[in-house]
Order: sequence, then structure tokens, then C-alpha cells
Amino acid sequence: MKKTSVKYLIFAICALLLLGTTGLARETNVPSEPLVVPLGEPDEFWEMDDLAPGKPGGEVKYSTEKFPGTFNDLLGREPDTKDVTKMIMGAGLVDENPVNGKLVPAFAKSWSLSDDGRVYTFHLRTGLKFSDGRPLTAEDVAFTYEELVFNPKVKTERRAILRIGGELPKVTVVDRYTIKFEITEPHGPFLRRLSTGIYPKHELKDVTGEEFNDTWNREFAANNPENIVGAGPFRLDEFVPGEKIILSRNPYYYKVDPRGTQLPYLERYKILKVKDNDVEFLKFRSGETDFLRPQIRDMPYLLSHADEEGWNLLEGDGTRSAPLNADFVTFNWNTEEGHLKELFREPDFRRAVFLAIDLEEIINRVFNGFGRPQYGPISRLSPYHNPEVGNLLPVEPDPESARKLLGELGLKDRDGDGVRETASGDPISFSILVNEENRVRAGSARIITRNLADLGLEVEVETVQFDNYTSKLVNGNYQSTIASVLANSREPSTLSDVFTSGGPLHLWNRGQNRTLTEWEKEIDRLFTKGLQAGSFEERKEYYDKFQSIYAEQLPVIYLAGESFLYATAPSIRNWQEFNRLGTFLDFAEFIWLGK
Repeated sequence: MKKTSVKYLIFAICALLLLGTTGLARETNVPSEPLVVPLGEPDEFWEMDDLAPGKPGGEVKYSTEKFPGTFNDLLGREPDTKDVTKMIMGAGLVDENPVNGKLVPAFAKSWSLSDDGRVYTFHLRTGLKFSDGRPLTAEDVAFTYEELVFNPKVKTERRAILRIGGELPKVTVVDRYTIKFEITEPHGPFLRRLSTGIYPKHELKDVTGEEFNDTWNREFAANNPENIVGAGPFRLDEFVPGEKIILSRNPYYYKVDPRGTQLPYLERYKILKVKDNDVEFLKFRSGETDFLRPQIRDMPYLLSHADEEGWNLLEGDGTRSAPLNADFVTFNWNTEEGHLKELFREPDFRRAVFLAIDLEEIINRVFNGFGRPQYGPISRLSPYHNPEVGNLLPVEPDPESARKLLGELGLKDRDGDGVRETASGDPISFSILVNEENRVRAGSARIITRNLADLGLEVEVETVQFDNYTSKLVNGNYQSTIASVLANSREPSTLSDVFTSGGPLHLWNRGQNRTLTEWEKEIDRLFTKGLQAGSFEERKEYYDKFQSIYAEQLPVIYLAGESFLYATAPSIRNWQEFNRLGTFLDFAEFIWLGK
């Protein structure tokens, strides 16, 4: 774990002392051990050198279709709730860097892991405070987990993900600024799963588990916003249901920039409730809001008026626009058709299909030009992405190489009808199963059938309703399909549902009579090791090997996903690193207003 630079710390403290003597009206109460974020400076860990230190002050506006269902972060499930509650409560002991997804210090200035991988020791920053000015100490951390997160009467999803080997962690307060968590067995994702906002013991110590489930609800937020206490960059000023949310900067926040200016820069953040995407777009066009996550249909207008209006646009180019997940094609190795069963098991057949697929055509026709290739199971935005996968899997289609591979497999058009057959005369004819409601899958499938027809493969699209689609997948009643999985790109262990042999979405090789390949067994081993390893470096080594096996075997063939698109008002600064890991909501503390 990198320690805060002494140079930064001295510089920041000096700057803060200077600010304190200038008579500025802005209230600042920085802890004695702040986190100095290296905005505008080269740092391989933070990678925020494209951003710049800024000027405090100002207000920005953002619109959304949905408001939080609660202002209690532990109870929130929907993104619309978590987006707001995290800004009030803060990240917790550690945080995820919105630029690269790496874990960075937060309320804890540092942490260590025991040699046996079971005991995490966290050292809190001296002088941390809640938004009401009261101290935040190890007692508050212990209270949050022991009395709230681990309380079976509290309706939170976080408790289940912290159960390791069937047991919840043991929490021990060592001293005012030190706390330990002991788990039953090594578990690599524990740090990411652990972090959550810390609750003030002085406010909630007399609240029961049942009462906590109604704490800080929408009615309370509307009538008593000042009594919702967290340690995030903002605090709740006003909530008018169905109309607006106003957040103001937390004057006790623990982060500063390299010049010593306390973050966040913004004074206020206003969220407006709107009917739908169309109204969001109109409000941005008219200057009523400063941020927009546009729909693909909005992009022609934005691009044609960007110079005139001065908008900042992320247009879908480069790594920052990469998708987190994308659809993939896979084949049923245990289909009833014997010649297809054997063929689908051949890695050279799967590679031939991969080389035939024209991703650029899919991007242009299905995504109207605003799409990006996925490049394997782990997104390029993830710190666990292995860049060698991109080198092993060319983006451009190569139908000649695909034809050569098919010929080497003995697949030839023996009767001149345009369809290749096996040596025994069985035509290579199969279907791609998709759910008809998903226009991206259906459109991609139609393009793939044309690409494969050019190779002499007879492929048709089988479209069914979603319920029938899932039933066919579960029962193995398909030949090939286009599917996807919602996985956390920052935590590759979530891909185990697809890539480990026991995963429910191990679609290519299912069934009681299946035979596992050696490389499938090796992936099982790598995922087990990756789950148990404690350090990022060790875990990445295992997941790099997994990605290399993927590129060699291609059990699934990833297609393309929608590009990340974003627009901001001309005055917004530090928007350049917005991506699917972190949009304005994750960069809010670094945003400032220019001219």
C-alpha cells in the first residue's frame, strides 16, 4: 500500500494554514491526516494526471428519472439510490479509483493483511469527522458492522456478501484509530466487499434493527435533511419528493488536492426529477442541466452542435468508452446432433467463427456506429484486464484464415450446394438462439449468419420470447446462442458463473454426462486460487493466465457493447476521465467550474 507522500502532506498542510489566514468564507475542517489526491500529477496508482487542481465554489445541476427509494445507504439496492447515498456516506475504509478501478485508501490511510490471509488491520486517518463535526473513530466502524451490517434484523444485502466460509467476520477495536477484521479463510475479494459507508454511533446507538429499516427514509429526508449524517463529500440540504435534491459540500471531508484545497470543489449539487430521457436531453440542450448521459439517438444532434454550444463530449472513442460487458456467442458441446457435438468441441472451429464475425458491421448497423469491441471476458477498464488478449485476438475479420481452418478440419462443400459438409456428408447447419425482445442480439445474430454463410456454413436465427429463451438455455435445448452475464468487471471472481465448470452459466458444456477438458479444469483451479489470494498482484497473475487460456480456447466469442457516451456543459472541468467505472457521480468531488 502506497503511503501518502510526505511532500504532499507538508505542502497540503501549509496551504491549508495559508487558506485559514486569508479570511475566505468557505468553511474547511480538514483532518490532520488528509488524503492528498494527485490531480494533474503523474502517479501510476491514481492515473489522474489528465485532471487538474481547481477552484472552489459553484453549483452544478443534473437530472434523473428516478429518485432514491431511501437515503439509508445500507438499505439501498437500486443504482439511483446508491448514487446519492454514497456521496452522503462516503466510500468507507477503502474506495475504488473511478479512473482505473484499483483500490485506494479512504477512511483508512493504510491496511495490512496477516501472513495467513485471514486478518485485515486498518489504520484510520487521525482527525476524521462526520458531516456534523463529530469524530469518526474505530468505535463507529465496529458499530456499523456489528450492530447494523451483521444484524439479521437489518434488511441489507451487504451481510450476505461478507459471509466467508459461512461465517461473518470477527471485528476487534484495537485503539481509537485501529480496527481488525478476521475471516475464516483467505478471500481475495474481501476488501472490495467490505467497504461501505460508516454510520455515526452517537446518532444511532439506541436504534434497534427493526427501527433502522425505517431510519433515514424519504419522509425523514424531506423533513430532517440535516439529521442524515455521513462522512462523504456532500451532505443533504434539501429533498423535495418528485422535484429536487440539493446536496452541499461537507466541510469536514478528508480529501485535498496537491495545492491543499479541500475537496469537493463544488459548493452545491442539485438533482432534478424528470419524466424520461427525452426531457433529460431537452434540459441539457437548453442549459438547465450540466451533465447528460445521452442515448445513441441523441448523438447526431450533440455532435453537430458541440462546437457552437461549447459542449464537452465523450464520443465513444478510446479505452474510456470500452464496455464493461458485452454479448457473446457460444456453442452447445452436448447438443443432440452428433456431428455438431464433435465440431463445436474443436477450438479451431470456434476460432474460424471468431475470425469470420465482422464486428465493425455489428457496431455500425446495430449500434449506429457507437459501439466498441469487448476484447475478452474482462473489460479493458478493469485493473485485471490482460492486454495480451487484444494481441491474440485480432479485431479485423479474417475470412481467408477462417476458411483455411475449416478446410483443415475436413469441412468441404462436397456436393456443390454452397454448404460445407463433414467427411461423412453431414451438412454444417445450425441455429443461433436469441430472445426476440433483445434487438441487439437479434441484429447481431443476423449479421453473424451472413458472415458465416460466406464461409459455407448454413446458419439461421431462432428467435423466441424471453421465458422460452431462458428455459432452452437451462435445459441445454439449443445449438448455439447469444447470451451475456452481468459481472463486476472490477472483481473477476464474479465471472465464475460462466467460466468455472460448476457455474450455472457454463453454457457450452453442461449436463450430467459431460466430460471436462483439461483447460476447463485449469480455469477452475485458477479461479479458486484467485479467490483465495490476498494481494492484487497475485490475483492478477491468476486472472491473466485465465484470460490467456480464454484467448486460446474461445469457449465464448465476445461481440461488441455500446460505447460510453457523455456530455457536459462548457464550464465543467475534470470530465476527461469519465467512463463506465466512474461518471460525474463518481468524479463529483473532483469537478470544478471554469469560465
